[in-house]
Amino acid sequence: MSVEVAQTEFETRLASTRAKMKEAGIDVLFVYSDEYHPGYSFYYTNFRTINCIEESAHALFIPLEGEIQAFLGNLNRFAAKRFSWIKNVNNIYDMKNLLPKYVNELSYQVKTVGVVGEELFPISLYREMENAFVGEGINIVDAGEIVVKERLYKSKTELDLIRVAGKLADDSILAALEKLQVGKTEIELSAIGEYVTRSRGGEIGSAYLVVSGPDHTNLPTWRPMERKIERGDYVWFDFNPSVQGYCSDTGIAVAMEGASKEQIRIMDLAYDTNQRMVEFIKPGMTGKELFQETLRLCENAGVVDYFLPYTKGMRAIGHGVGLEVVETPDLGPNSDFIFEPNMVFGIKFDLHGFPFGGVRVEPTVIITENGAEPVNDLRGLRNKFETNYK
Repeated sequence: MSVEVAQTEFETRLASTRAKMKEAGIDVLFVYSDEYHPGYSFYYTNFRTINCIEESAHALFIPLEGEIQAFLGNLNRFAAKRFSWIKNVNNIYDMKNLLPKYVNELSYQVKTVGVVGEELFPISLYREMENAFVGEGINIVDAGEIVVKERLYKSKTELDLIRVAGKLADDSILAALEKLQVGKTEIELSAIGEYVTRSRGGEIGSAYLVVSGPDHTNLPTWRPMERKIERGDYVWFDFNPSVQGYCSDTGIAVAMEGASKEQIRIMDLAYDTNQRMVEFIKPGMTGKELFQETLRLCENAGVVDYFLPYTKGMRAIGHGVGLEVVETPDLGPNSDFIFEPNMVFGIKFDLHGFPFGGVRVEPTVIITENGAEPVNDLRGLRNKFETNYK
């Protein structure tokens, strides 16, 4: 399936953002991203930096009218000129001199600059940006919410790309499952998934995790190691491909031959609970309503002690997905945001702390007018493994 974001869509995004800038009284938006959190800048430029030798900064000067100015590290500038539709590309280490110049060239007076991505800004670069604007008597405010809200609702093209990424996640996991056997290492299986993703034109949205055995699967996250798969192990996969910048966050757990009946029961419970979570989602409900329903299911199943410790803080039972594998908002006990059509989420169910380890089940879903549409077939993957392996 060939899907591309047209330049006209980037132009539409820019026009929408400028309208919101006017409403908020912001004269210029200064957007900052990097390779690991590319979404803010990628959203407007269709370009993602790469961390080659230098840091991978990618900043944008977006006025209410006129051309955007991009600021990147020196090596990334050359690729940006070729692959981004934004053609005004500057060295980010020249901000101190260039920002006042671009402000003074505008046809209107700049009183307020809104910063997007200040949580990602290295202190040294932030000070350069700050000094450049403050030196011109300009007030700096946080404007991250403008772009966060813009990115929250996906277009048809964006949703189609996320569906493609979801299918690629399934195919990458399936390829690893087909090679899963006692004696294989976590790293070998992770490499199989990465190879399939890259060989089919995808990129690695975030780390490809394969963890196994009681020690590793009882951690809510950890990198694949040289540990060999053993009889009776849980093995879980968390693969996150990106297609033209758009991601899927996909996780499954399987049990090796020799697993106990209790292990199988807990794994079945995880799949059943996650499915019920997805089916529970309806437009108009809040994130914390989903959390409360998940907690109720855990209480009824007697597994609260294996659920609650892993839901404190960020990404309790999921998070937004889009140009990054993990985006806002988080899904948890205090999530007041409302599910609406064209939002995309990873819906995650984790249980950890059993003597035999822990499990994870996580599809990416698109919120529709009627509920939540999974872009992954997690039960199908598990069934194929069990059919082929046993």
